[in-house]
Amino acid sequence: MKLWHCLAEQFCQPTGLLGQVVGFLFRMNREGIDWTISLLEIQSADHVLEIGFGSGHGIESVAKLVSKGRVAGVDFSATMLRQAARRNAAVIATGRAQLQVGDASHLTYPDNSFDKAFATNVAYFWTDPVATLREIRRVIKPGGRLALYVVSKADMTKFKLTQTGIYRLYTGDELSTLVSQAEFRQVRVLTKVERHRTGICAIAEK
Repeated sequence: MKLWHCLAEQFCQPTGLLGQVVGFLFRMNREGIDWTISLLEIQSADHVLEIGFGSGHGIESVAKLVSKGRVAGVDFSATMLRQAARRNAAVIATGRAQLQVGDASHLTYPDNSFDKAFATNVAYFWTDPVATLREIRRVIKPGGRLALYVVSKADMTKFKLTQTGIYRLYTGDELSTLVSQAEFRQVRVLTKVERHRTGICAIAEK
């Protein structure tokens, strides 16, 4: 169990050589990330925030959509920052992408900074998920949209990794309740079957 606990901690906050390997494994999340981004209906002039950018696939994808806007990202892990920064070096150099190490529960951005915000497979690790979502809501503009993605509790409970006490798992109803408690409006939950697992995405507005 100690090994599984160690691995779970790495998925929460990748560090060192093992963290680099975990970053490579994040490639398995691409399908969920791409679906989540599609649900945001991003426009070319939007300012978009990603919470937990991992190896940077989501940042890269959004940067291609916001030719007149920008994308910003916050992640717990300095290891992931280095990977994502290398991957997105060209767009970072133009100033249209900005990445930083940080905590989603204490964002450095002013109120009403972003048109859209999204997070994929990170809500499991939030100590106080409602408070974290309220902080994300603070930096979204009025009428802006949130997309919050997780893999279903039914699928996640099959793995020893998620039985270590580090993960907090969600059904669709639980995810919807969480987002509603953070005072988002018009909350709806969509599901998508992806390679032997079911993805859940809560879409809501400020």
